[in-house]
Amino acid sequence: MAKKVLTDLNMNQNELQNAVIQNLASAPANPVTGQEYFNTTDHKKYIYNGTEWVDETNQGKIYNFRNGLTEDANGNVDVDPATTSTIGGVIAGSNTSIANDGTLSVPDASTSTKGVIEIATDTEASTGTDTTRAINAKQLATKLTKNAAITGATKCKITYDANGLVTGGDNLSASDIPDISSTYVTQAEVGTANGVASLDGDGKVPSAQLPSYVDDVVDAYIVSGATALSAGWLSATSGGSALTPETGKIYVVLTAGEYQNKTYRWSGTTYVEISSSPGAASESAAGIIEIATQNEVNTGTDDTRAVTPLKLATYTSGMAKKATFTNGALTASSGVCTWTISTALAPDCICSIRETSGGAEVYCDVTYGSGSITIKINSASNIAANTYTATVIG
Repeated sequence: MAKKVLTDLNMNQNELQNAVIQNLASAPANPVTGQEYFNTTDHKKYIYNGTEWVDETNQGKIYNFRNGLTEDANGNVDVDPATTSTIGGVIAGSNTSIANDGTLSVPDASTSTKGVIEIATDTEASTGTDTTRAINAKQLATKLTKNAAITGATKCKITYDANGLVTGGDNLSASDIPDISSTYVTQAEVGTANGVASLDGDGKVPSAQLPSYVDDVVDAYIVSGATALSAGWLSATSGGSALTPETGKIYVVLTAGEYQNKTYRWSGTTYVEISSSPGAASESAAGIIEIATQNEVNTGTDDTRAVTPLKLATYTSGMAKKATFTNGALTASSGVCTWTISTALAPDCICSIRETSGGAEVYCDVTYGSGSITIKINSASNIAANTYTATVIG
């Protein structure tokens, strides 16, 4: 059982052996300055400094403090930032810490964290590609030296025009700036009149910058639902929006159907088909055909050439000719219907009469005159048109 000692004990510089300080899971209440206890929860020894309980774990350790390192009232090490007057300081801050074994831990410096940083090599300083190291004063001075007109570590402010060309600067004279205005192309000159052509995403000059004859023939596709031959009828791409038609251009329709492979031009109000050169004529297609010779007409063996009226007349000269006629409406008079036929075959011809329907031969009075034939048919009633067919051979 613990016994309370209500007075100070003076050991008279004698050792206190095998003594254990008070073990508690949390700090005792109403402490006095200098009171100590061992925390059984975090296994650390604490002392009350009159204001708060202070962790004694790292107290009493020996540190070799250099310039820029100090110890606060709680025994924690403060690290001053490196400066031109602080030797041994580091670029550090709140992330600096002391481990339980007394090791000083300082993080690497970054754009968002203060810490330890290395000096860049001369190569890294000159190339300007390293983002994790710092350059020294000598490397900075070397990098700022631009040419013979600028020596040492003299800073230089350069001015540029809208095209990125040097126009002047500190310690620069006109003779230091070469005039290359006649050897470069400005952005404003690209793709404009009296300038230079630009390139599209495929490395080609856009059609808008080419002479019209270079792309006069345009492959086109029919816009779905558009009125045929109207201004919105064709597109430059399949399924695309309608193009703006231009006079002087030829549009070749690639869409399958009745318009495929046909060519059109824009009249200003409508697309007009351009007639293609016709091929050879045949029995199923119109086209170009030659005229047959008289011998080819006479022999009748050629089936690819045409016959002129003169060659046909020459071939049929002396041959019997045939013509057929049907009657018009005939009016009976005194039991007779008179039918007159005009033909160049008369009078040197033979005329036979048959019923148009059925073909039965009809005997009637036939009289031959110059250029005409008169046929009289016995009938008490009128005769309807097309009742009879006359065949004339002469």
